[in-house]
Amino acid sequence: MLDKIKKYKIDLILYIGFIAFLVLLITLAVAFQYGNAKLNVIPYENTALKIFGAEVQWYALFIMFGLIAATFVASVEVKRFGWKSDDLLDGVLIIAPLAIIGARLYYVLFDPAGSPDSFMDVIAIWEGGLAIHGAIIVATIGIVIYSRIKNINVLLVADLLAIGLLIGQISGRWGNFMNAEAHGAAVDIGGLNSILPNFIKFQMRFSSYGPTLDVGQIYQPTFLYESLWNFLGLTILLVVRRIKLLKAGDMIGIYLIWYGLGRGILIEPFRTDQLKEIFGVPVNILLSLVLFVGGGIVFLILKRVFIKDTKYYTEYLLNDIRLPWEKDYDKSDII
Repeated sequence: MLDKIKKYKIDLILYIGFIAFLVLLITLAVAFQYGNAKLNVIPYENTALKIFGAEVQWYALFIMFGLIAATFVASVEVKRFGWKSDDLLDGVLIIAPLAIIGARLYYVLFDPAGSPDSFMDVIAIWEGGLAIHGAIIVATIGIVIYSRIKNINVLLVADLLAIGLLIGQISGRWGNFMNAEAHGAAVDIGGLNSILPNFIKFQMRFSSYGPTLDVGQIYQPTFLYESLWNFLGLTILLVVRRIKLLKAGDMIGIYLIWYGLGRGILIEPFRTDQLKEIFGVPVNILLSLVLFVGGGIVFLILKRVFIKDTKYYTEYLLNDIRLPWEKDYDKSDII
């Protein structure tokens, strides 16, 4: 057991570090306003900072933290591939903004409230309204094109994307929490009373698009369910990618299936902020099940038919990563 911990210490540090920083960000978002919000029976303030009249929302900070954490984890992994970290960072700087635009355009396109009134309504991501489905579609297209331009293995880049998307979604859902959105219908608190922390139960009485609930009820915290579902998926992928089990490209296929099933069956049916319907089914449920689950299954099958010589993911790991206090450490190992 100790040998395993020593062998994968970098992975454990990154995993625990991500959890620790996310908990810290949640604490900073809530701790200093919980007492005042409870006393005055108001939801948490979703503005984190005001700088020269400009407001920075907690939603944006959680999104940015997820992006930074995902990039850092991927930057360590590409060192193991023997790649230049600049190739990764260049890709992030290009694809991440495009993915955010895709997420916003998807939301605006399928928003049941109708067409936006102005261009500012289209770009107002600080008010919430990003659909991860759009981000996944754009990011997938982006990495295919970028990998060809840089002449790097697109399947490995896709696997890095799978890990990054899970990290981003885990963090991003807490931005929805601060906005009092991405929740389910009102339910009696019942068994949730002994499970949920008080700071979550309190905020779940409020909604950005519904009435304030009485003490005995809360909105179903579907944001939390999705965050935990993705956290479980992240943990599984981080473990199995160190075992000679998955081939390059398998993780993105597994991610699509995992996320599609969780979003389409376990979470989305309970949410009250559904987007437009196609054939009588909310588009997020339909796309989650058909495109993501079906696409993931088809991809994994076709990959084994047409790319039979794909090596195991672990066979691409050429370099060891060392910590600063270890012998022969090179600062380029982590940075």
